Amino acid sequence: MSDSDVSAALTPGNGGLYINIHAQPGARREALCGMHGDALKIAVRQAPEAGKANAAIVDFLADALGLGRQQFEVTSGQTSRRKRLFVRGDATQIAGRVEALLRDA
Repeated sequence: MSDSDVSAALTPGNGGLYINIHAQPGARREALCGMHGDALKIAVRQAPEAGKANAAIVDFLADALGLGRQQFEVTSGQTSRRKRLFVRGDATQIAGRVEALLRDA
């Protein structure tokens, strides 16, 4: 996976990093499945009801990136497979963690 693929999903913002997500709710296991177009594809067990899948995605990414759950916010796509998350913190450092996570996936 080249860095250019990863960079399509990441946009530095004011005080953090925006991450494009393609959600796969109702999966057998939670996993980062790689890229889906210009978004990270994340599979979670939770069903897409009452924000459960969104919470599971935030929990998964927070654990995988070693960040606090409170640093994450779903800024768009709350009821869609296509989501945009904002992660508060150093955008360069967070982007490096995302890239390393994708390399290991």
